[in-house]
Amino acid sequence: MSAAPILLPMRLSKRIEKLAHEAGRTPDEMLKFVIRDGLEYCEYAVKSVDEGLADLDAGRSVTASEIRAHFEKRQSARRARKAA
Repeated sequence: MSAAPILLPMRLSKRIEKLAHEAGRTPDEMLKFVIRDGLEYCEYAVKSVDEGLADLDAGRSVTASEIRAHFEKRQSARRARKAA
């Protein structure tokens, strides 16, 4: 795969340069990490959203009232343990 030039806005270029300086790397080296980590996060986010939508489509969800009731029950149990 050949390298393609990337034109960055000056603001992003300065941020990469600052980050590279702080990490003891060159801006080119730092940019590789930033792109890799950004891609990994984006892939994770898209996968997580797709899984969540699949859960909703399959009926695997709870209502806000059910969540509230669950945590109220836990809070009551915690209070009872502390009182004992």
